[in-house]
Amino acid sequence: MESSTFDAVAYFYAMTERNRLAKEKGFVPVTISNTDNLEGLMEDYRDYDRFVAVTDTNSGNLASADGAYGFTKRRAYTVFILSAYEHGNMQSRQEELELCRELFRQFVSRILRDKYLYDEKQMYFDTHSIPNQEIGKYYLSGMTGLHFTLYVHEPVDLQYEEDQWR
Repeated sequence: MESSTFDAVAYFYAMTERNRLAKEKGFVPVTISNTDNLEGLMEDYRDYDRFVAVTDTNSGNLASADGAYGFTKRRAYTVFILSAYEHGNMQSRQEELELCRELFRQFVSRILRDKYLYDEKQMYFDTHSIPNQEIGKYYLSGMTGLHFTLYVHEPVDLQYEEDQWR
């Protein structure tokens, strides 16, 4: 079984660059290593104030309905939608949070549309639940927003091949 791997960074970069609201409001896509290390964001923080930050690492697990055949790899990708607000201004913070919420809603509507395109590639976007969490006002000083997780299932070939062993 030959399958291509889902490239979450390319997918969310393209989504950010093609979304009218994201373009109009100046959101830029950046890559981060994980939710604890926001180096991609910090590199561009002086030049931009709105971000879609995509993790380039993921967690995953192998699973099979019967434990023997038809394995898939389930991978979790985390995406932050962040916007700066005027320090100490809670109205500004609320407005920027609402903007991030709306962009998230639009991203999810696109994910729901795209899931059928990926089904044809034997990849499955798990849209039964898309966990999301708004960030607290002290997580990133002067920034608000949220992060969400997209789970993707991909077939994986675990066929034993004798020539790989001594």
